[in-house]
Amino acid sequence: MIMKDPISEDVLYDDNCLVSPERRKITFTTLIDEERPKEKDVVGLDAEFVSLNQEESELRSDGTRSTIKPSHLTAARITCLRGQGDQVGEPFIDDYISTQEQVVDYLTQYSGIKPGDLDPSVSSRYLTTLKSTYLKLRYLVQSGVTFIGHGLKKDFRVINLYVPKNQVVDTVELFHLPRQRMISLKFLAWYFLKINIQSATHDSVEDARTAIQLHKKYKEFAAEGSDNVRAKIKEMYEYGRKIQWKIPDVEEEDADNQVAML
Repeated sequence: MIMKDPISEDVLYDDNCLVSPERRKITFTTLIDEERPKEKDVVGLDAEFVSLNQEESELRSDGTRSTIKPSHLTAARITCLRGQGDQVGEPFIDDYISTQEQVVDYLTQYSGIKPGDLDPSVSSRYLTTLKSTYLKLRYLVQSGVTFIGHGLKKDFRVINLYVPKNQVVDTVELFHLPRQRMISLKFLAWYFLKINIQSATHDSVEDARTAIQLHKKYKEFAAEGSDNVRAKIKEMYEYGRKIQWKIPDVEEEDADNQVAML
């Protein structure tokens, strides 16, 4: 999707929900005039996806598998949080995205999306169209806000949204050393913030809020100099390797799966 003409701020306030008012559950608070997005404002962002088709592969003669047709992901939930002000960490967009195509896998373990969430006839979510939410995101980009999240490159790619690099702060890159593995949001939250997230499933509000908190922690480290930042991250890698990237005292997940679903 390419939108060349300036987008009106009205897109943030238009009610394009496909679910009847008496059934919908609102999980966000609309921005007020004083919160109108402006350049350098921080917006926490996270997106969840569902699969519209199964991956197709074939078995080669040497025993390995070759992907013939990769799975196709589509956005199912897009959440934007305030990054400053009295309501920092509170969502102002929490849109579930309706699709006319058949969903073959809700990826609930990773997305938190359940059957019925994307069906206007039964959903209690704020369900809208991809175009409606896309315009909101384009308006935020146009306003010059800085998006903070974890694994945003993938999110923007699937949504098909171009965001200038100087408007993106990705915690997967902030807390990364060259030639080392990427670290999951779950591990970063446990190690640096001392909180357990994604205990049962993923939630885009929780993930975006955690990214904002991690960015704040990073700035605290940076205030003491770049050497301090590198030392803190190096210590995290050393400890992660020591415990094989498995978080103690919580239900352990396969570390490779965590990285794959960044």
